[in-house]
Amino acid sequence: MILPPDKSAVEKARAVRRRLLSVLGSQAGQQVLNELESRFEVDLPVFQGRRGEYDPLDAMRRDAHREVFLVIRRQLELAKQESTHTSNNEQDDET
Repeated sequence: MILPPDKSAVEKARAVRRRLLSVLGSQAGQQVLNELESRFEVDLPVFQGRRGEYDPLDAMRRDAHREVFLVIRRQLELAKQESTHTSNNEQDDET
């Protein structure tokens, strides 16, 4: 049995995305996000060092850092899509 989505949970998620977009959606917010990504080296492979000689805790840390930025980027994408969708619906309502 598939349950319908919890509307309050959906609205809460959308509110979080809107807040992220309002803070990080600007040019300055994007610069901050880019600087943090650079600082935490999320573009590097998780496994660093010579083959067979890597620190699993370091790999875990890198993977965790990467995941945080992937979540933020995805939420920003969704917020932009939702704001575009809302704007398009408002324009349709006016015609």
